Amino acid sequence: MRKIIEEADLDVEVIEAEDGTKALPVAMSGEVDIVLSDIVMPNLDGIGLLRAIRQKHDAAVLPVILVTSQTDDSARDTGFEVGASDYLTRPFSPDELVARIQVQLRLKSLQRELQRAVERHREQASIDELTKLPNRRAFIESCQREIARSRRHRLAMVICIWDIDGLRNINLEVGHRAVDALITVVSELAGRLLRANDILARLSGGTFAVLLPHTDGEQARAVCARLCDTVANHGFHGHARGVTVSAGWATYPGGNLETVDELLNAAQTALDRAKARGPGRTEAWGSETD
Repeated sequence: MRKIIEEADLDVEVIEAEDGTKALPVAMSGEVDIVLSDIVMPNLDGIGLLRAIRQKHDAAVLPVILVTSQTDDSARDTGFEVGASDYLTRPFSPDELVARIQVQLRLKSLQRELQRAVERHREQASIDELTKLPNRRAFIESCQREIARSRRHRLAMVICIWDIDGLRNINLEVGHRAVDALITVVSELAGRLLRANDILARLSGGTFAVLLPHTDGEQARAVCARLCDTVANHGFHGHARGVTVSAGWATYPGGNLETVDELLNAAQTALDRAKARGPGRTEAWGSETD
């Protein structure tokens, strides 16, 4: 088979092994694209080799073609039950061997393309298109994991929601393209203030959220104040009047807040109260009777 494959110009390197025992570590190395195995081999036969391969790799990852001189259906049926990708019965022509290899390699290539497409779709479903930050869905998933971690290790965490003040009026004044640019700059300013393990996300419009692990209320207050000051002191091109943000936050554990939804609602309540006091303000949930 080696000669047929090499003469077919398949652009592959052929590695041979004397039996299944020697073939197994090669097949499991992660550097093999396809396995062709005789069913009848010493030490470890083809069915045993296939069974061992399938414990780690499915057919989409590592196709296996079984080769045999047996003509009864039982051997073929057993091979397919264990996970064979294809089956060749001797005698076979060089063209048939090459064609079967090409089919399996093509199927593997298509599977890789499909997996990449799925990963791209999953990433796009979790990323805000404008700012390239995590979106609400991704943020909630991160918060759920962090709450579980905080509960397990008895650590504090904070969810902060902040919003660009008067964004609707700004949009009427300068248009949506300028507002998009403003939102992007504000998100970048916020990102520079945060730690590597903090998670910044865009929830909608000019509203953002920050997950602050291992953070208590006083630390959150300092982060929010620094954010408000940074935005207020930044010179935004094309905006004669200053741009400000307001922020509200909620701490876990705190009060009766146990879920992500409860923390987000509490942080939103605090944000609404901050905005009611005027632009550029911050407020903690629980600072008044909620």
